[in-house]
Amino acid sequence: NVVLFGQAGAGKSSVVNLLAGKDIAHTSPGMQRCTLQWQEYHIEFGGESYTVFDTVGLEEPQLGIQEYLETVQNAYWLIKKLESEGGIDLLLFCMRAGRVSGMLQSNYRLFHEFLCEKKVPIVLAITNLEREQR
Repeated sequence: NVVLFGQAGAGKSSVVNLLAGKDIAHTSPGMQRCTLQWQEYHIEFGGESYTVFDTVGLEEPQLGIQEYLETVQNAYWLIKKLESEGGIDLLLFCMRAGRVSGMLQSNYRLFHEFLCEKKVPIVLAITNLEREQR
């Protein structure tokens, strides 16, 4: 089980499509939210089967406190569900290239330290590098 998380518009659904080698996750142009509830995808990659969970994006400016709390609760219930079904093998933290904000650090701590109690390996996927020279 692989859980993708990160800010809204960071390209989590695009990473799902990249891993799958085809469009299976809905994406939206720009940085608007397109995942409103966590989504489960079954992907064959490198001869292995993975279940990938695309979570609701955090750090969206128009999120009110109630929507933010619902987003965190949604993530909490996903993590608890997966723990009861055998656990999580990997967290994949998606972030857009650029400056690391306090909110990004908070999202990292929410998933890695609080929800998964530092028990799950984590990797970083930096997106939005299409226009970079190097």
